[in-house]
Amino acid sequence: MLTYVIYLLLLHPTNATIAMAIGYGITSLLGLALNNRWVFQTGASVKTVAWKYYATYIFTWLISVLFAHFASGWPILDSRLIPIVSLMITVPTNFLLSKFWVFNQHHLKEVRHYGNQ
Repeated sequence: MLTYVIYLLLLHPTNATIAMAIGYGITSLLGLALNNRWVFQTGASVKTVAWKYYATYIFTWLISVLFAHFASGWPILDSRLIPIVSLMITVPTNFLLSKFWVFNQHHLKEVRHYGNQ
C-alpha cells in the first residue's frame, strides 16, 4: 500500500518506472528495518542482515516469475489467478527464509560474539 502511495506521489514529477523503483526501494528499506527490529526482534546491524534480506527477495521474485511463466501455459489455471497463487507460494517462503536464515538469532549471536574478539 505504501509503495502505491509513493508511486502515485512520484508518478507525475517523474515517470512510472522511476516512481515504482523509488517506492519499492523505500518500502524495502522500511521492511528491512521493521523486520529486524520488531518482527524478528534481532536488533542486528543492518549490514549484517541486508545482503541476506535482499537475496531472499531476489530468490522469491525469481520463484514468482518462473511460476508465472510456467503457470501461464496451464489450461486449468485462470491467468488472473496466477499472482494470487504465486503469493501463496512466495509469502510463506519469504517468511521462512527470513525467520531461519536472514534474522536467525542464534547465528547473529555468534557473529556478534566472534566479531568482537
